[in-house]
Amino acid sequence: MVREFVAEPCTTDVYFLGESCRWDEVRGELLWVDLDAGRFYRATADGTRVEIIASYEVQGTLTAVAPMRDRGEGWIVATDQSIAVLGQDGHLRELDRPEAAHASRVRMNDGAADFWGRFWIGSMAYDAEPGLGSLYRHSHMTGTETILRGLTISNGLGWSPDRRTMYFVDSGPSVVYVFDVDDEGDVSNQRILIQFDHESEGDPDGLCVDAEGALWIAVWGGYEVRRYTPNGELIARVSIPTGQPACCAIGGANGTTLYVTTAREDMSTEQLAREPNAGRLFCVDVGVTGLPLNTFGSA
Repeated sequence: MVREFVAEPCTTDVYFLGESCRWDEVRGELLWVDLDAGRFYRATADGTRVEIIASYEVQGTLTAVAPMRDRGEGWIVATDQSIAVLGQDGHLRELDRPEAAHASRVRMNDGAADFWGRFWIGSMAYDAEPGLGSLYRHSHMTGTETILRGLTISNGLGWSPDRRTMYFVDSGPSVVYVFDVDDEGDVSNQRILIQFDHESEGDPDGLCVDAEGALWIAVWGGYEVRRYTPNGELIARVSIPTGQPACCAIGGANGTTLYVTTAREDMSTEQLAREPNAGRLFCVDVGVTGLPLNTFGSA
């Protein structure tokens, strides 16, 4: 049986491309970005009550964020072709520029920190041309390593609670991949977990993993977030009254609220008139907690 939920708006502001939705349980803050605007938001969140307490703006795109292990140092972020640290004072310090050679064609996209303190970050062509995206992994010890090439829209990332499985989305071919993970956090045995049908279902986008090990996947073009077992069985749907859910996170003051960012990108005037809530954050209590947010940096 597939459980059904209906999300409701929890912000009045709208964002052109809301992404990188995260719940930081240490600070008690909901995090997200408005990608093309280069803005990063921090908010308190208690059910539908979401109050922005700070925002930061960078030049260019801002595509993904993860807290530094020492939260006083700020956040590791992806912006344009770079990986950088954004301080609490708003200062941006570049760490590396893995897509420097393709600055006119490729930008960074979604990313997340893993259990081992490393930042995984993908890229994509500005026009989503197939094969130009990559998946990178950055750490203090090894710098930036290329994990995968030949991707289209490198997107959502997540790890199972037992640290033995990594999930990864390439939205271009509408695929959710699964990898085996060893004791050092290295991945192997890439295989397809879920294949979406682009025309009838939409495309997988951002994701999060809950404390029971299930995946919550925002479905771009699908008007919903889906919950899957680790074996790829659909077990829940969250209806979103706008077509472009982009990313999701579980948290809030009660620990069990699913927050979902959405987008207005590429929507016509007619579509926006039909979907006036496009670009807002949505939420619903799903009755399960999320995992603690992974951080970047050495232990």
